[in-house]
Amino acid sequence: MAPLISVRNLNKTFLSPGRELHILKDITFDIEEGEMVSLMGPSGVGKSTLLHILGTLDRPTSGTVLYEGRDVFALGNDRLADFRSRTVGFVFQFHHLLPEFSTIENTVMPALIAGIRYSAAREKAGRILSELGLSSRLSHKPGELSGGEQQRVAVARALMLDPRVVLADEPTGNLDTQTGEELFSLLTALNGKKGITFIIVTHNEGIASRCRRVIRMRDGMIEPS
Repeated sequence: MAPLISVRNLNKTFLSPGRELHILKDITFDIEEGEMVSLMGPSGVGKSTLLHILGTLDRPTSGTVLYEGRDVFALGNDRLADFRSRTVGFVFQFHHLLPEFSTIENTVMPALIAGIRYSAAREKAGRILSELGLSSRLSHKPGELSGGEQQRVAVARALMLDPRVVLADEPTGNLDTQTGEELFSLLTALNGKKGITFIIVTHNEGIASRCRRVIRMRDGMIEPS
């Protein structure tokens, strides 16, 4: 069987006045179903750019990203957007919760966008939030939650459409050490219980060492393992 994700000869170039910025250079690797992988490297090395391409939020300049052998960037924009919403969940350093909406209202957003009835979406969101220890915080708005609670809401939102892959960009970077450890333990539990594949950008060596595999980047390339 093909790996869940295969990246082959991936390049990303940005044009700026008078020059080209070659951010990603011939990136090649595979991710297997159910892996928990950390992506590490100095700031500016291209980790977030790579994560955005893996999540199909951005397109490569050249090269391919295959999901189970399927070239996702061969899809048209509408089919690609549908693939993204059904396959990939995102958790960022900053939770991007809507401040005027409650915990459960923030969580149901992806399901409503996907056309799922509110009653069904709310029931599912309640179950997920309960699993993440937030059953008593459903009506609270982001400003009434701690930083760790806000990130757990962001995780719940990412899980609403049962993604096979969750891409997390510095998910603990804005949290204190203990809260960051608790959040990472939560992600590890989800990986073990639900078999969700996690790719986590982090600068935290302790967190990276607890992942099954570490992919290190330097100068836009993958370092040999």
